[in-house]
Amino acid sequence: MNCHDRNMFWQGHRPQSTSKIFLSLVLLAIIALVNTTVPCNQSCTKTIHKGVKLSKFMKRNTAELLKAYQASEGDFAKQFCKMQMDNVPSSSISGETSSDRMLNIYTRLKEFQPHIKKVLKQQTVLLPSQSSLLTSLDETLQRAGHLAHRMNCILQILQPNIPIFEPAASPTGIPLPQNVFQQKVYGCVVLTRLNKFLSGVVDELRSFKGSMCVKKKKKKRNCGDVIQVVDNDLK
Repeated sequence: MNCHDRNMFWQGHRPQSTSKIFLSLVLLAIIALVNTTVPCNQSCTKTIHKGVKLSKFMKRNTAELLKAYQASEGDFAKQFCKMQMDNVPSSSISGETSSDRMLNIYTRLKEFQPHIKKVLKQQTVLLPSQSSLLTSLDETLQRAGHLAHRMNCILQILQPNIPIFEPAASPTGIPLPQNVFQQKVYGCVVLTRLNKFLSGVVDELRSFKGSMCVKKKKKKRNCGDVIQVVDNDLK
């Protein structure tokens, strides 16, 4: 192999190797980001930062999932996705204090999980097993659990000595057997509200990111303060 051949060989293989390395790093970063086996012993800043990144990641992917879901239903009208369903968790976030709002996010994520699982189960019957939509639904279900874990860690920082309220293990609101049209509407409503809810989560965590972990700085004494202290001691 002459010099020219060597150059051609490396030029042909270097981009491919670089791409593989880049993809591997991305996958490792995502795995580290959503790893729920990591205990809640990270710093406040890291915990909030990872919560923001994961919520943004979920928001973007859920928006894409919703588009794919609507496209898979053919002539399915988008207005049905905004239908009123009392049994589906609300997309709003409530609470007067930071702790209340973080707890509400945590509780809401726990409430959404069985509904996402129900939609996945319904779509498994309606769609072929190799459908990418099923994969996306399963990933969304897993990430909802990962984000709930992050919120749990944030709550432990906010209120370390207060037990975290856990929602009921078998929440009410899961629909009874439905026909195909009802399943389509239900699934779209769940994903629409989840996407809107995640938008609120991103905003909430962003607003708390700069305030929750800021340590109070000690007030520096100026020259006048020192003179006043000395005068008081001499009296």
